[in-house]
Amino acid sequence: MLSLMSSADIFLFHLINGQGKNSFFDWFMPFMTDLKNFTYVLLLLVFWVLWKQRKAGVVFLVFVGVTLTITDQFSSHLLKDWVGRIRPCHVLKGVHLLTDCNTSYSFPSSHAVNIFAAAFFLSQPLKRLSPLLYGIAAVVGYSRVYMGIHYPFDVIGGAGLGLLIAWPMRWLKDRVVFRFALSSAAKTGKQA
Repeated sequence: MLSLMSSADIFLFHLINGQGKNSFFDWFMPFMTDLKNFTYVLLLLVFWVLWKQRKAGVVFLVFVGVTLTITDQFSSHLLKDWVGRIRPCHVLKGVHLLTDCNTSYSFPSSHAVNIFAAAFFLSQPLKRLSPLLYGIAAVVGYSRVYMGIHYPFDVIGGAGLGLLIAWPMRWLKDRVVFRFALSSAAKTGKQA
């Protein structure tokens, strides 16, 4: 079973990284994977959440920060070392590499863990933008394979892990907001 999964993972990697390459994606995928390119958008989101939700917004941002710290540390410093999967750019031939082939391990993709956790949190106050948020998360995950530094299952596993960690954290955030009646929904007796 593991051999079949590994073969499928390598096949999908070559499909995305090799056969799917083009000049637009050679520019677009590195752009999408670099958090610095979204600094102003993230700052606008922070100000919007604070303006819209006031004290509940502060709690929201604290929980987002704590959640992303947990997801990043767990994926980057515990799980990667425990699994010990070597990156495709170190073991496969003909990899279309668009960045440095990092020496850390491959599973899970920390980018995927973090961005899917963030998308889960942001989809609460930005319900109408949920498809866009998850679409951006999927593109960032895809970019990690396209750039040659992760296998597809690293991204899929990372996305699942990010959602798995973010779900109870968002639930806990909702309980804190409700408990201290920090939102208008909590003040009227509705669940936040």
